[in-house]
Amino acid sequence: MLEEKRRHLFWTPCAAHCIDRMLEDFLNIKWIGECINKAKRITRLIYNNTWLLSFMKKEFTGGQELLKPAVTKFATTFFSLDSLLDHKNDLKKMFQSNKWLSSPFAKSDEAKEVEKIILNVPFWKKLQFVRKSLEPVAHVLQKIESDEIQSMPCIYGDMCRAKFEIKSIHGDDARKYGPVWGVIENHWNSLFHHPLYVAAYFLNPSYRCRTDFIVPPEVIRGLNECIVRLEADNGKRISASMQIPDFVSAKADFGTDLAVSTRMELDPAAWWQQHGISCLELQRIAIRILSQTCSSIGCEHTWSTYDQFRSKRHNCQSRKRWNELTYAHYNLRLREHQLGVKPGESFSFDSFMIESILDDWLVEAEKQAVQEDEEIVDSEMEQFYGDEMDENDHTDKRPAEMVTLAGVVEPFETSPAAAGVTTDDDGLDFLDDDLTE
Repeated sequence: MLEEKRRHLFWTPCAAHCIDRMLEDFLNIKWIGECINKAKRITRLIYNNTWLLSFMKKEFTGGQELLKPAVTKFATTFFSLDSLLDHKNDLKKMFQSNKWLSSPFAKSDEAKEVEKIILNVPFWKKLQFVRKSLEPVAHVLQKIESDEIQSMPCIYGDMCRAKFEIKSIHGDDARKYGPVWGVIENHWNSLFHHPLYVAAYFLNPSYRCRTDFIVPPEVIRGLNECIVRLEADNGKRISASMQIPDFVSAKADFGTDLAVSTRMELDPAAWWQQHGISCLELQRIAIRILSQTCSSIGCEHTWSTYDQFRSKRHNCQSRKRWNELTYAHYNLRLREHQLGVKPGESFSFDSFMIESILDDWLVEAEKQAVQEDEEIVDSEMEQFYGDEMDENDHTDKRPAEMVTLAGVVEPFETSPAAAGVTTDDDGLDFLDDDLTE
């Protein structure tokens, strides 16, 4: 409706949200979903047992966490799988150590099931297959949320390369890459064929010098639509269209040594600002397109600090307490911004955000529902008795968070079976194997 009223505007969905939805749909593929559910059973057991979590971090992972929160819930799923694979041998050794086998925690049915999963070779092969299948798409999402580069000039090209990378990883075997490609195709037309994305791909100078650069008809159509929509004057539209061959053939200022050598170095919009001076009409359109962002996740309401405090998991807090916590966290964010963010730490998480995106990895869905029902009752009691109700009368029913024991864990002894732990990074062609368990 907005585009119909204002013909010079474009509306685009948030690319990060759409790719996250794509990752969510990957989980609906049966063998991927089953594999991830088993991985979640491992983390639930470990993170809901303070002794086991402390034992693991002190003796096996060097203090590192298994769970890796990312900018979205389903990106977190991928990076947590990646972390589990990195600590595969550590987990195997831990669940074969004498200290674990002699502990009372190892006697429970759930612990025995998790131990069986961890010592199962086909499970790790499947997990590695999942990582190899989803890694290219997850890296596109990670790049979109990076502050290092503008996402608009790269999104279409990066997704095209991710598709063909997935195909190449699986040796062009349609049985393996087919289900993943099917999910990507379901989202492809609704998002990545948008005129702004394909026009940004065409006008990005860093892509022009690549041997794999292709110009399908959809790219030309998208570029033409952007010229018509973003330039109201018909004469300037014609001039911009006539200037495209100069850019494609690297003529005039586009072909100078400096212009060619900075294609990969400069930000695309800055490159056009510096080297598009002989094609002013096309330069103006290119800069407008290439300067845009394609993600709004930083402004999403669900990431609001105040909204996180007011979630159902924390609704037993008084209104005054909400305001105090929000005030403190916003000031901590401002302080963090003033001090500067270290490289690789472009996104900041607090405990409330971590809890919301790691829910499934910490507590089963059924248990979450029971806890939320209990917390709703707490909230209704608070409203009845007033905001000044003593918070000490409430029991915090949040799911287990990442906790560690301060005590020192004794050195462990490895059982004879642990010496036989082998690496099974090879042989990923498990679709040809009998993996019945």
